[in-house]
Amino acid sequence: MAWRPLVVTLWAGLLLACGCSSSGSEPYESGYTFYPQPATINVRRVGSNQPPQVTVLVTVLGVRNADPKAYVPYSVALRMRFDNVGQSRISFAPSSLELVTGTLIPFPPPVAEPPQPFELAPGERRELTAYFPFPPNTQASQMGLQNLRLRWDTKIDGVSVPQSAVFNRIEGPAPPGPDPNVAY
Repeated sequence: MAWRPLVVTLWAGLLLACGCSSSGSEPYESGYTFYPQPATINVRRVGSNQPPQVTVLVTVLGVRNADPKAYVPYSVALRMRFDNVGQSRISFAPSSLELVTGTLIPFPPPVAEPPQPFELAPGERRELTAYFPFPPNTQASQMGLQNLRLRWDTKIDGVSVPQSAVFNRIEGPAPPGPDPNVAY
């Protein structure tokens, strides 16, 4: 077990070297509130006018400071909830998630919790948190985070249905809404 302190020290050193640091006890940087909260996406089969088979709620929690103990990188944190509201087999792979800024600067692939693909039976609900790390040596203030576009694929009975949600940053005091410092 002597290797654990070394791994944590190396991880913390790497985070500090890339300009990623925690701001004390606050997990999120202030000034990065995005709307809508949540974005609601009703997913239908491609070319269908049938009722939605799945509803996806997505919220940008904010700019998350690194937490080496929890293996969370300095990142943009998002929370997603998938509700199978139809009678189809729904599946989702976190590896399909892509995030870009409004100026089309891509983020590296996310660290997702849970990381593995999952399926939803009719009536089932699943949640996911995704941390999109900032590129090395890059701070949030350097990324032009006025807008964010999240893209992913949901599969309905094995057929891929591309989806996306756009978020706008609200500057100034945040209107009442979910507290990003609380895990829902």
